[in-house]
Amino acid sequence: MIDPKDVIAQYSVEELNRTAEEYFEQITDPTNLFTKPFSNIAEAPALLESVGLLLSGVRLGHGMTVLEFAAGSCWLSKYISQLRCKTISVDVSQTALNYGKQLFDEYPSPGKQVAEPEFVLFDGFKLDLPDESVDRIVCNDGFHHVPNQEQVLAEFCRVLRPGGIAGFSEPGRNHSKTPVSQHDMQHFKVLENDILLDEIFEKAKRGGFTDIRIKPIGNIEVGMRGYNLLTSRPLLGLLGAVSKNTAQQLTSRSIFFLYKGSHVPDSREADGLSHSIQLKDPNQSNLKLSVGEKAEIGLNVVNSGTSIWLTDNIDNIGVVQIGTHLKGLNDDSFQNGWSWHPLEAETGPGGRIDQTIELSFDRPGEYQLIIDLVSTHVAWFEHLGSVPITISVSVQGA
Repeated sequence: MIDPKDVIAQYSVEELNRTAEEYFEQITDPTNLFTKPFSNIAEAPALLESVGLLLSGVRLGHGMTVLEFAAGSCWLSKYISQLRCKTISVDVSQTALNYGKQLFDEYPSPGKQVAEPEFVLFDGFKLDLPDESVDRIVCNDGFHHVPNQEQVLAEFCRVLRPGGIAGFSEPGRNHSKTPVSQHDMQHFKVLENDILLDEIFEKAKRGGFTDIRIKPIGNIEVGMRGYNLLTSRPLLGLLGAVSKNTAQQLTSRSIFFLYKGSHVPDSREADGLSHSIQLKDPNQSNLKLSVGEKAEIGLNVVNSGTSIWLTDNIDNIGVVQIGTHLKGLNDDSFQNGWSWHPLEAETGPGGRIDQTIELSFDRPGEYQLIIDLVSTHVAWFEHLGSVPITISVSVQGA
């Protein structure tokens, strides 16, 4: 039986890179590459399940910069771009990246991309990217081909921003022993490593990562009797099924996440967004103005959630602003997002902002002015449970 360590000793990183390039060079019809994850009816369910867990574990937010490592034809990058993220696809094969460019160009996704995708050739040693330039890294079925794992993990940590996450969906502990892996290592110049999470985490810590989290796949199917047992006596019913299933799954699939420091969510994610907002002067809850007259409304705003409020990001996504709605009491009109007011400073959990906004009205009438916060292109805070301010406004003709 071929040991992956013997393959690493026999071939250089450059030689293994060349094998990957030769694999993509011999493809004449890239249709199967372009139609993933739906190119193989037998593989699609498991692939969708594992990729779903991978994406949930890296905690994506709109407007994040996401590096896909070992991207191949970049089909996963394309789907991530549909989530309004900027993608950087990295691979050792230039031909694979060329296919990725073709996929993006010839099969554009619905909607607007927040940024042009980037495609970066990897030499097997150093990522051609600046320090702390990406928010997340995803790797789907590529890391087990890496011979110099510790060096690559250190590169991942270098390019990740503090609090960043690198997520992996890879084969399991006994991958190298499967017939397919043994065949490929025997007949092709390819590496099929086992994924040993204790060893990987030790390497990752030396590169700067601080924690690892693992998502076991649970794919349990039961009949009606088993279902009734699970619902009536869940602990007794679940223990045996989950234990057996988890042990089986961990031998064939490893989905894990490496953390660079403590993860602190920010306003590109809806989770953790909450505010407490009050008028500096309670008397301003009823305003009487003339058309065109400027009203200065002083606000005390506290970040009562767990997320950092950003003031700058790609395409303004996730930037927190003070926003207003205007309800006309005379004609029952409603103007959603009537005015927008950027925050003066980035604000972390527990932080406080004292800010004054200026408003004026161009027509007379009776109104309700609703003052809330909004994470741009993500969510209004009221929709997440925060309570906005409502002000009564009477506007007289000039």
